[in-house]
Amino acid sequence: MWTGKWWHALQEQLPEGSAVAPVIIATDKTQLTQFSGSKSAYPVYLTLGNIPRAIRHKPSQQACILIGYLSCLFHDSMCTVLDPLKEAGRNGMEVVGGDGKVRRIHPILACYVADYPEQCLVACAKYGTCPKCQSPASELGSNMPGEPRTQAWTMGVIKDAKAKSRNLHQFHSLCQSKGVSGTVQRPFWDGFPYSNIHLSMTPDVLHQLYQGIFKHMVTWCDYFLHPSELDARIKSLPPCFGVRHFQKGWSELSQISGRERKEMARILLGCLVGKVPRRVLLVYRSLLDFI
Repeated sequence: MWTGKWWHALQEQLPEGSAVAPVIIATDKTQLTQFSGSKSAYPVYLTLGNIPRAIRHKPSQQACILIGYLSCLFHDSMCTVLDPLKEAGRNGMEVVGGDGKVRRIHPILACYVADYPEQCLVACAKYGTCPKCQSPASELGSNMPGEPRTQAWTMGVIKDAKAKSRNLHQFHSLCQSKGVSGTVQRPFWDGFPYSNIHLSMTPDVLHQLYQGIFKHMVTWCDYFLHPSELDARIKSLPPCFGVRHFQKGWSELSQISGRERKEMARILLGCLVGKVPRRVLLVYRSLLDFI
């Protein structure tokens, strides 16, 4: 993470002798049971970007900690949980490093990990729009990039709608017309120093890439070859170390997990060689490289 341009640009804005401590927040609403109503938990996890990714991704290293459970009032709860980060990020705080030395760091909200519905909830974006740009839902397929959202723009829409509306219904309608959810008047991220919540949104690899883009890529295969022929090509692939062998093909798979999608992506390109035009093969290869 420390190789990114954002880190170096932010480091230049801090006082001399201070260091950035990028805060990574993750939330995931979890269903607790399927037998006694719709009870669910809303855990909030925190880790730091200074910690190498290989360590952060190992639960045994305990580099990612649980800092709270949220109530149904998401933004009010997050405001209470994360409020201490505002002053610490603005003025800095002294911490003892692993080498025993005391350093002044600035914990800055850098990344927010969540699925798409929660991204819209966190960024106060209207569901169906992009939480990172101002493009309306009808223009998301455009090949031109949309104007990026900023915290100042989102807060401007909320304050303008609040000033012009007489009731909550009018406030909601005015916000929705600008691509803002209209359900929140005080987002938890308002006032965080050096932060842009829209820029902090990370791609949802599972739902947006493997369960999204790759799922469409498999569907597109029906235009070029019959599912039974694709299954035959998959079955004929020789066993290979580290690559899953789908002995019955893909057509009989009903509920496909994210890990299975990832394993399918490893062999799809080889199954299409000789059956699709070269330009189509290049498109598939480019998309698979992106994923």
